[in-house]
Amino acid sequence: MSVKNPVVVVTGASSGTGAAAARQLRSGGAEVVVVGRDPTRTHALADELGVRGVTADFTSLASVRRLAEHLLAVNPRIDVLLDNAGAAVPASRPTVDGNEPNYQVNALAPFLLITLLTPALEQGGGRVVTTTSETHRKARLTANGVSAELDDTEPGVMGRYARGKLAALLLHREHARHHPGLVMAAVHPGLVASGFFRSMDPWARLFTALARPLLVSPQTAAGRLVRVATTRDEIAGRYFRESRPGQASPLVADDQLARAVWDDAQQRLIRERTP
Repeated sequence: MSVKNPVVVVTGASSGTGAAAARQLRSGGAEVVVVGRDPTRTHALADELGVRGVTADFTSLASVRRLAEHLLAVNPRIDVLLDNAGAAVPASRPTVDGNEPNYQVNALAPFLLITLLTPALEQGGGRVVTTTSETHRKARLTANGVSAELDDTEPGVMGRYARGKLAALLLHREHARHHPGLVMAAVHPGLVASGFFRSMDPWARLFTALARPLLVSPQTAAGRLVRVATTRDEIAGRYFRESRPGQASPLVADDQLARAVWDDAQQRLIRERTP
């Protein structure tokens, strides 16, 4: 990236990889805006870095709209959106917007934020770098049944999380097709030693405990995201696995499926705005 002191919005920045990424970007001279769900941690990090902190709850699309409105009011140009927010949500009840929570938090809400910030991002040929997960490979969606599949609560929390990450990649791919001036890439930064798995089922927590020697630190994971977000290399449409270019699930390249997920998302956003 050739912009000096770029404006970078980091979501999911109240702790872990997002907080580490915000620190690294700030130390590199970026004008960082930290976005998190937890007010105390978000504003503590903002104070530490001497930047603005904004809170938002991705289980509410109205909260995402307020976040975008605030960001656009302050930053008519945004150079990078580090789309890092995400969670494995154990609850199977729909969100206030009527969506399966893992789908909304990991795909629909970030997609809405990207959509609303696109004019500011396009001002400077900006880029969106999304934190994804290799677990998306385990998910399956079909173009003809995508609406029902996205609302299905039958899979366990990891299955719903993986489906959300797959849907996010499909939405990003289709959004980039609609907005060719926007540079979009996805990064799986590795399995991170953080509090991410605390909300999951006991088996996931046990796996994490056993795999701890193989986990990467939040600082290492953040460095991988920051490298892609700030590099001068061509990243448009690319998928990065840890530090290297890789291949996403073949489903991400399915044009019909991408359009189906996009159309479904548009209908959900219209429904959310309809009294």
